[in-house]
Amino acid sequence: MKRFSFATFILLASLSSFTFAEHSQETLQQAIAKISLKDDDAEQQALALLSSVQQQQQPALTAQAMLFVMRAQRKNRDFDGVKASYQQLALIAEENQLYKAHAQGLLLLAKSERMVDKNDVALKIIEQQLLPLAKEYVPELLGNIYTEAANNVALIPDLEKFEPYFQLAIETLKKEKNFKKSARMLAIKASHLSSYGNIKAALPALTSAIKEQLLLDDKSGLFLSYTALGTLHHEIGNYQQAQQYFKKAQGLGHESARSLASLNYKMAFNYYRLQQYDDGIAYMDNALGYMANHSSKKDLATVHLGKVLIFIEQQNFTASLSTLNKVKALVKDVDSKRIHEDLQTSFANYYLAVGDIPSAVKSIQASLSFETSHIAMNIEKYETASGIYEQAGDYAKSLLYLKKLREFEREKAKVKDEQSVQQQQNEINLLNAQKNTALVKQQLLEKQNQVQLQQAEQQRLWFYAGMSALCLFALFSFFYLRQSQKKHIALEQSKLAMALMEQKNQFIANVAHDLKNPITVIQIHLEALKDGMVKNPEQAHDILNQRLAELTTSIEDLRQVSLLEMGALSLNPEALLFKSWLQQEINAYRPLVESKGLSFRTSIKLEGTAIVIADPGRLSQVFANIIKNSLRYTHQPGKLTIIARQHQQTVELLIKDSAPAVAESELSDLFNHSYCSITTQAMSTESSGLGLHICKQIIEAHQGQIGASLSNLGGLCINITMPLADE
Repeated sequence: MKRFSFATFILLASLSSFTFAEHSQETLQQAIAKISLKDDDAEQQALALLSSVQQQQQPALTAQAMLFVMRAQRKNRDFDGVKASYQQLALIAEENQLYKAHAQGLLLLAKSERMVDKNDVALKIIEQQLLPLAKEYVPELLGNIYTEAANNVALIPDLEKFEPYFQLAIETLKKEKNFKKSARMLAIKASHLSSYGNIKAALPALTSAIKEQLLLDDKSGLFLSYTALGTLHHEIGNYQQAQQYFKKAQGLGHESARSLASLNYKMAFNYYRLQQYDDGIAYMDNALGYMANHSSKKDLATVHLGKVLIFIEQQNFTASLSTLNKVKALVKDVDSKRIHEDLQTSFANYYLAVGDIPSAVKSIQASLSFETSHIAMNIEKYETASGIYEQAGDYAKSLLYLKKLREFEREKAKVKDEQSVQQQQNEINLLNAQKNTALVKQQLLEKQNQVQLQQAEQQRLWFYAGMSALCLFALFSFFYLRQSQKKHIALEQSKLAMALMEQKNQFIANVAHDLKNPITVIQIHLEALKDGMVKNPEQAHDILNQRLAELTTSIEDLRQVSLLEMGALSLNPEALLFKSWLQQEINAYRPLVESKGLSFRTSIKLEGTAIVIADPGRLSQVFANIIKNSLRYTHQPGKLTIIARQHQQTVELLIKDSAPAVAESELSDLFNHSYCSITTQAMSTESSGLGLHICKQIIEAHQGQIGASLSNLGGLCINITMPLADE
């Protein structure tokens, strides 16, 4: 698109005050709504309107105009412009508490990062900034946010987060009654699962998506689902069946050039597998035609490399090398490991085909230096590597990569279930036969009516039979209930005893594990000192002292837990000026917190006369446990914030830290002595894990409350409430 010069922008800005000066707030909103992203000069129109809105000091409208500018810049692939516009938007949004506009800006920023293949950066924006903001202030955006997170996770790919994010996206969209989009997310999920080779997991998602899309008469959604179904059949080698579904998707029509480019690329690759190479080249060219003005360098490179595969099979080596060099120049400045891996594999295939084995070895070594979790790519890479090293006479390496190839082929075979494919295929074919959506709905309605009539008849018969049996049942029910209650009470007591025993056994196992690590380290170093194998005795003594300190801490924690559970914990309560006590604790820990690379912020909104009846030593123990937990687990550089505020009858203390957090499902278990968080259990060996349990017992002994939630900084927020003393 033609770019305007800086002088032209200044001219537009100066004219804008004349063009929009007479607009009211309502007409300015109408002016924003009239601009279309389809206009070639949409960005310039929005910039001119933005200048006018800023002159009239309308923060909300300024944010709306800036969001439109970001959308136009993203469409024009001006990603530096998107980042600059977001920085301005963030300042306005924070200053004027425009939370929704801020969240929308972050979402556009994440989408822009995805467009340049920085999926990990996009996911970081979503998890650390966007989700905390949306959960607190704009939950209506969560469906779109989880959708964007799922797309990024699928492209990284991060297989651990794949299922949770797609599930969150689909469930949230359904709650928002956005059924078309939830069905499309099912289809997208199935498409990615198919590309990973996980056919078993892809099938149920795809079947559900097609059912919903037929009922909703969603042609765009069916386009995605038929494309995904074609991809699924392609992955299990049913290339003829795959081509039928690709053509079915093609017949539905679609406005998105990006989607049509993807479909034509998949059809081309399917023709390649069918050894119909001329058709494959034709569809690759179709894909490039759709991608001309709308695609990234990475996507263009992917299609060109697809052509290279076909050229090599046609033994058209001139075209192969020319296309490879074109791709090499195209992706020179593209930050994508996957495309550079694919490029090196393609070079290796070319050199193998022309008999240049030294160059083939060099290229495949470059490709093997990249690690990927994508099954299909690994299969192609290891197959090529095995063939090249065999030609080079390095049979050991050839055998090594042949074994790796067989491992991935077996892994792919595990997730294929052709019988399941056929069963669900029959179900999909039945649904496709009922093309008239109204007919489907009518049949469902008739079926529901029949079921309701049958249920009514059954209810009438059961009513008469029930009345006859009721009298007899009443005679015996009293005696039966008495016996049942006795058995139930005995059973519940037995279950309770077993549960307590199980909890105790788990606790003992955890304690043994916590004590084993420092003891093992001490034993190893003592043996090394005894045998004279330690070069630096002073360093060994430091390690032994450190491990003994850890062991002492763990034992003291266990002693505290025992006292707590026996009710033998002693308290020495006194009238405590809470503000003065808290400031002392903060001043004591500030140097330690800052030395660990964490920024330390406080907000103390307490009256100097606020008094709590408490044991200051025990409260200091609680404060120390929580602060040390934050120092132990918070990533550097990080944040630690302490907030204290006074209510009518209580004081509230919040201690927040930055990432990492734990899963929401773990929050309620953090204070149990036998629980260890999955998220943090591998991050530190310096703690017995009993600290939060001890904190809970101490606070509750003071008639207070303690809880945990996810903080807006990206980590945990520990909330403590203590009752104020009566005057």
